[in-house]
Amino acid sequence: MNKILTLFMLLFTAITYAEWIKVNPGKYSDYYHMQYELKSGEYRVNKHYGFNQGGQFEILVPKKYFPIPAPNCKKNIIIRMPASENEGRKRALYDKLLAAESVVVTLELNPYVNVTNESPLELELQYCNVFFRQKWGDYYDAL
Repeated sequence: MNKILTLFMLLFTAITYAEWIKVNPGKYSDYYHMQYELKSGEYRVNKHYGFNQGGQFEILVPKKYFPIPAPNCKKNIIIRMPASENEGRKRALYDKLLAAESVVVTLELNPYVNVTNESPLELELQYCNVFFRQKWGDYYDAL
């Protein structure tokens, strides 16, 4: 019974998040963005990777907590912050995450995402990677 309830909850969560995914047309393909709450106790900062030049860092989310299916991923979804010139906002976010606070962030699911159904929209990650959203060469915390 617990397995059925867990499966139902995961399915419901995926459907709920699919409604919050914003599709932004790009020059060559669509971009899929979503807001996601990194909940305290459901993620960890990759301290081995650390906070690198350009504000790069990684957050590890156990696959069971991430709402987009990732069939080729065995353990964690890796949320990566790309490099840019502005490290200040990224450092503030990194510090909040190090303090294990719950934080809502904006993610970009490209380039490793497949559309498995157009309507209703259903997505699937090809690998274990997603990125914090970038726009104009910097972290962009909005849809």
